[in-house]
Amino acid sequence: MSTIKIKSLKQAKNLKDKTVLVRCDFDVPIKKEIRDMRYELSITDDSRLKACLPTIKFLLNKKCKIILCGHLGRPNGKVVPSLSLEPVAKHLEKILSSLCHPHTFSCHPRESGDPVDNKIIIKFISNINGIPRRSAPRNDNPSIIFLENLRFNPDEEKNDKTFAKKLASLADIYVNEAFAVSHRSAASVDAIKKYLPSYAGLNLEKEIKNLSIVLDQSKKPLVLIIGGAKIETKLPVIKKFLKTADYILIGGAVANDFLLAQGMEVGDSLVDKDYIKEAKKILEKLRNKEIKKLRNNKSKNYSLHITHYPLLLPIDFVWHKNKILDIGDKTIKNFCAIIKSAKTIVWNGPMGYFENKKFANGTKEIAKTILDSKAKVIIGGGETAESLAKLPNYKITKLPKNIFISTGGGAMLEFLSGKKLPGLK
Repeated sequence: MSTIKIKSLKQAKNLKDKTVLVRCDFDVPIKKEIRDMRYELSITDDSRLKACLPTIKFLLNKKCKIILCGHLGRPNGKVVPSLSLEPVAKHLEKILSSLCHPHTFSCHPRESGDPVDNKIIIKFISNINGIPRRSAPRNDNPSIIFLENLRFNPDEEKNDKTFAKKLASLADIYVNEAFAVSHRSAASVDAIKKYLPSYAGLNLEKEIKNLSIVLDQSKKPLVLIIGGAKIETKLPVIKKFLKTADYILIGGAVANDFLLAQGMEVGDSLVDKDYIKEAKKILEKLRNKEIKKLRNNKSKNYSLHITHYPLLLPIDFVWHKNKILDIGDKTIKNFCAIIKSAKTIVWNGPMGYFENKKFANGTKEIAKTILDSKAKVIIGGGETAESLAKLPNYKITKLPKNIFISTGGGAMLEFLSGKKLPGLK
């Protein structure tokens, strides 16, 4: 697969005074808290919002009028107040105003002497009918329009052309900055591109570049690490990497399906019985193939449990109430040894029920080994990012250059499995 060719926002010309509709990924984790005897919503991880900042600042520097749109959760075409994007809009306004200088929009704190009233203003719009065609609020401050949850409209997820035209009528140019939903055929991701000149946002461009390296230029040994649940989304990438990866390390609930397919006892552990047959076919196909042994390396001291599969399953577990909730110490040792040998690493999904500290050790040790690696590292998936955030002293802004955190989970898996994503066409 050759690197996909896209039109980058950097290639767009004559942007000054143009209205640009930017499809962002606003599907951030939100929790309800009680403050001053009332409920307030707070964002627990704003990394997806920060991923949009380079594109927003680029457009502000070009003197563009900006309309941001996106979704939150699954309201199924109905207005669900708890899934309103208004708290997200307010949080993004705080981020922009605190990080961006009001005159240059460069990413550094404002000086104490800067006038407060020059901050970036975000105007939240609950109904797109209230926006004049190709217009944005005009005042002396940099201004951004922020649209309500697009999925409140049932036509968004239907990829409805009429709804796409309505969105397109608001702007002169369309920018996709939502890699995480680029595998979805939605009006704001797919159909809209028929009605406006369309470009990839700066972070979307980085996503494609980094994921393409894994497909086209990965250095060996290449190690794929798959965990979490939803085996149906992970089987295609497992099949794809069986042809190219040196090792595929399986943990989490995905491993339970393979273990059950081997005839092993998994108790009451989470499994997806609809995919046991497919997991069994993969194992049967690999049964007669010998696994490649790690190259002898005198500088490393570790021993490996070698199986007959290039796909390696856990060999011990942490049980609780008849459920497998984490990988065991021997598996951690084996997996980490392989990871240390890698030159390219792709990780999607935790190794166990990491939300509980008692069952987070497998995920924590795998994460620490990956973060210490000098290999090219791609990490994706919402739960994976959440597990990283729980590590002491972990800061996404201070990661070494060899590590790339993808904003996509399902989109990342589909891209790596070779599927064509509607949002990237």
